[in-house]
Amino acid sequence: IQNVLRTTQEEALDKLWALWYGERGPLNERKLRLYEERLMDVRVSSAWPEVLDHYLGLVYEHCGVGVDESEGVGEKRRLEDVDFDQLDLGKWIEPANRLATLLFLMGRLAESKAWCERILAEKPWHVGALSGIVVVCLKLNDEESAKTWAMKALPGVSPQTRRLRSEWVKTNVNLAKRKLEELEDDLRKKVVARAEVSVETTNRAMMDSVGFDDSAWQ
Repeated sequence: IQNVLRTTQEEALDKLWALWYGERGPLNERKLRLYEERLMDVRVSSAWPEVLDHYLGLVYEHCGVGVDESEGVGEKRRLEDVDFDQLDLGKWIEPANRLATLLFLMGRLAESKAWCERILAEKPWHVGALSGIVVVCLKLNDEESAKTWAMKALPGVSPQTRRLRSEWVKTNVNLAKRKLEELEDDLRKKVVARAEVSVETTNRAMMDSVGFDDSAWQ
């Protein structure tokens, strides 16, 4: 039973990671996986600062608020200048998650924790960030925070924890659904607002084309 449960979990997690990595299309997924290969090769730790820059570039390229995706590509960013209020990490969470992992490997624990907290504010169900922040807190000797985050993490695989895992999944699926509904509602409002502006602009252009002067009525 343990082996069956473990295999099922591994398959499910593989599919979940594939989904998260591919959220912004195959080209960006390949970029992320290429950086991960370099990150996981302990023999090239000297290249970690370069990989860090790549991750930060992807974060700004895809998550910068009020910035076109084409802007900032290849632009050098500095981690110390990051303003989380200018980032919408929910657009693509994985570059930020890999960045947090790399900061941990580099011993920059406080920064790693800050990024994990931002990730989990967007996706409380992110199993990678949940397990990561527990380890970071333990390294920081913050046992209280480690316990708090561990209580929110996905329970381990065993017949005894099956009910707890099921409850965790249901709770977080409901969270994700509510988040999606909020995003869809926000998108609808933006579409309506843009349509109203477009109609007003079109009407004004039509009146100007025939020389209509609305001040005459006033």
